[in-house]
Amino acid sequence: CNKRYERDAIQLRITKGEKAPQCDECTGLLKPATISFGQSMPERETREAYEQSATCDLFIVIGSSLVVQPAAYMPVVAHKGGAKLVIINRDETACDDIADIKVRAQAGPTMASVLEKVREALSKK
Repeated sequence: CNKRYERDAIQLRITKGEKAPQCDECTGLLKPATISFGQSMPERETREAYEQSATCDLFIVIGSSLVVQPAAYMPVVAHKGGAKLVIINRDETACDDIADIKVRAQAGPTMASVLEKVREALSKK
């Protein structure tokens, strides 16, 4: 039925003992709004992502092997559109040869460090 729930509300229901939360409207099982391997990407959102990729100034890949399509092609679309491409990933990717900057590191700790530096810079303003 496409009814949406806030994650915290459903987590509370699970904490209170509900094993398989169901929708209050249609009684269907609730499922996270994520795409699993093998499922198709939503058409409208995929089209919008390609459009945004083609017109952005900077495209940052964080923690992706860039092997799952169609998302793996978006850095190429951005690069062809003139964007700078930054890849933060522990391992090599198929787009390394077109990247302007490559950071060989784990995504989580690297981004935590970046965010800390941003917070420091903003607090000085």
